[in-house]
Amino acid sequence: MTYHIDNGRLTRDGAPFTPLGVTYWPAAAGCELWRDWAPKAVEDDFAAIAATGLNTVRLFLFWRDAEPDEGRLDPAVLDRVRWAVDAAGRHGLACVLSLVTIWMNGQRLDPPWRRGRSLWRDPDLLAAQARYAGAVAGALAGADALLLVDLGDEIGNVDPAEAAGLTVAEVERWRRTLADAVRAAAPGTLVCQANDASAVFGPSAFDVRRTGGLDVTAVHAFPTWSPGSVESTRAVKASHLAAFAAWYASAWRPSLVDELGSYGTDEAVATGHLAASTASCLAGGGLGAIYWCWQDVASTAEPYDARPMERFAGLSDVDGVPKPRMAAVRRLARHAAALRPAPGRARVALFAGGPPPSGGAASYLDPAGPALATFYAYLLLKRAHLRCDLVTGDLTGYDVVICPSVQQVTAADLDRLHAVVRAGGTVWFTLDDHLHGFPGAALAGAELVDFALAEGGPREFAWAGVTWPVRVPAGELLAEVRPTTAEVLATFADGAPALLRNRAGAGTVYFAPLPLERLLDHPHRLDAAPWHAWYATVAAGAGVVPDVSCDDPDVELVALVEPPGAVLAVNHRATPADTELRRPSGATRRVALPGKDWAIVNVEG
Repeated sequence: MTYHIDNGRLTRDGAPFTPLGVTYWPAAAGCELWRDWAPKAVEDDFAAIAATGLNTVRLFLFWRDAEPDEGRLDPAVLDRVRWAVDAAGRHGLACVLSLVTIWMNGQRLDPPWRRGRSLWRDPDLLAAQARYAGAVAGALAGADALLLVDLGDEIGNVDPAEAAGLTVAEVERWRRTLADAVRAAAPGTLVCQANDASAVFGPSAFDVRRTGGLDVTAVHAFPTWSPGSVESTRAVKASHLAAFAAWYASAWRPSLVDELGSYGTDEAVATGHLAASTASCLAGGGLGAIYWCWQDVASTAEPYDARPMERFAGLSDVDGVPKPRMAAVRRLARHAAALRPAPGRARVALFAGGPPPSGGAASYLDPAGPALATFYAYLLLKRAHLRCDLVTGDLTGYDVVICPSVQQVTAADLDRLHAVVRAGGTVWFTLDDHLHGFPGAALAGAELVDFALAEGGPREFAWAGVTWPVRVPAGELLAEVRPTTAEVLATFADGAPALLRNRAGAGTVYFAPLPLERLLDHPHRLDAAPWHAWYATVAAGAGVVPDVSCDDPDVELVALVEPPGAVLAVNHRATPADTELRRPSGATRRVALPGKDWAIVNVEG
């Protein structure tokens, strides 16, 4: 079998392929699987995984197992890895192999001979990793089941202090060195590198906007450890998280969610989160999803000795008995290939312009990164049922451009925004950094006067028939602006402008001198007002209406490739939803969904 990336999608032997699978280790051996080798258990488990309808397994190769002494690769371990990948293939499973595995479940399973040397800066250790990568890839050369080689799972956690100071060049050198070794030994192998949520939301040297040497990025999105004030695993935000992470990362490289699951929840919560998150992720354009993990673990060896709760995240228990969540997995596996978004360009762009941070020692001028505000903008667009593209460059042809809580705008960004309004488009621009994010008077229709420190508490304004209860933390720097050519649509209680509308040539700019989207990052604030009406009002004024809509903002709607008229409806709320789906053509269809559930609905039929 051959795997390729074609037009941003995975193919297997030329046909579309959607990886849906599990991270795997045997229940008895856990992370000791390459030492405590039990091939019959592995074979039996792979047969059971395939029987659920899943098509992918993810394996971790611990560097200390494969290279117990510096410069000496253990041929028995390499043979076992090849056997496991081939065994996966015998059962129709694709295989993702994580290569430089040291960090696992909060511990460092380190080769003792590394002696604290830098993975990224020590030339001898970099060369050792390249030799190791080439040896493993050579052992797997020609393996039909090998889908992806992950260079190093959450590798920055091996030494977080050092990783925080890595430059773009150092990260790219590490990735390219290992990727080149893999491709030299096994030509045509696709290479990825997987990271936790900090790669999306920051701060991380392994930022998903830095993709040199990679074919694919892989992201993790556990509600427990993700930014964005996710109130619980049951929260609406929680089941949007994985889809957003993959969608955001895909603006730079096609992206896979290779760890999806939940911790510390009962079975009902875990099942709902898994179901809604997976459906949303696949229909949102993610390459696929891999669950954490196949089976609970009986082993109490490291890393489970320090964190025994890590043993109980499986789809089945230690005896191999499927948990109730397995029914949701089987259903998703049956429909995974159908959960592909309809092609075509949206009329709304969510603009994530500007270069990624330079890395290394950050200065006081460097922004924290745009992804958190972009996440809230994504949520508002989903709640308004407006389809959008995440755009990092040319904005030509978009009718509406959303620029949320801007921290830094470059000269190239400004040129693109001016081109949008010259062409008659509409820009929504909210300001975070009053100095480096200000778009200029020609776009904003206002000029900067000064900044002011917020006193904290409510800072309400009324617009579009709604009073918006914005709350600004004490000590925030807010821009003080004076309108020039813009019309004041709303003011705060002290008379300061809250929202301006500027007619700029043939186009329109809505400008707010405060970071409206970022200010939504607080527990339960998303439910405090119909914030998505901001975008719905602006889009409607530009003549943009949803492809399909309903009155329930917690129900995500995505038009699918086929059959004609098919729409995925995902209820992200933990309670039932009953709503009517509407097409602009006038076609309607009622849908009732349990909490955290999904359905494919033919609105036209």
